[in-house]
Order: sequence, then structure tokens, then C-alpha cells
Amino acid sequence: MIALMLFRGNEEKKERERVTREEIDRLASLPPEKLALEVLLALASDGVKEGPARGVRMLAIIKHLVESAGGSFGASARPLFSPTQEALQRLEHANLVLGSASTGAGMDSTRWRITTSGEQTLADGDITTKVAGSE
Repeated sequence: MIALMLFRGNEEKKERERVTREEIDRLASLPPEKLALEVLLALASDGVKEGPARGVRMLAIIKHLVESAGGSFGASARPLFSPTQEALQRLEHANLVLGSASTGAGMDSTRWRITTSGEQTLADGDITTKVAGSE
């Protein structure tokens, strides 16, 4: 019985690792404007909130993206760092998100939040045009 439970746990872990790899690969291969849409949707969701006025750090956004697909967040998410940063910059240039520096060092010291314009753009379904024009 214990051996069966260990086997099942090992199989579940392998499946979760496979799902994680597939989702990271999928997100990393998206064109920047498509990843920007995924990031904006993540910022608009309740699952990534750290505080309404404070915003969220990039790692929390990546964690949400990976975990919402059934994967697990960890060191394997590193390939998403640069593409997610680029997506956030595109969204910021389009005035769809706002980045605010917070205390701390490194690339994850900025906190991001969706703007009113970003919320309206999502409601209108007009993000691709706005993000493509913000390069």
C-alpha cells in the first residue's frame, strides 16, 4: 500500500514537472504582444494580487502564469524572466500597466499594476493593437 502511494506521488510529480516544462516553453515561445496579453490578464486576475495599491512583482506574475496552467513555480521558470520583463515594458509603453520602484535590489524590485486604461483595453478586447503600436 505504501509503495503504491509513493509510486502515485512520484507519477504525479513527474506529470506536474511535464506540465510546468510545457507551459514555460509555450509562454517563452509566444510573440511579445501575445505574452503581453497573458501578463495583462494575469495582472487583472484576482490570483496575482498582493495589494490593490501596491502592485505585484514580476516573479509573482510568472508564478501565476505557470501555476494557473497546473505547473509549479521554481528555478525552471528562469527562461520567462526576460520575455516577461519585455512584455511588461511593452504594456507600460502602451499605458496599460504602471511600474513603481520599490525598496530592494534587482530586476524584481518593481511592482506592477494594471491601469484604468489597461482594464478598459481588456474590456474592449483591443490589446493587440495597443501593444503592437508601443514598440
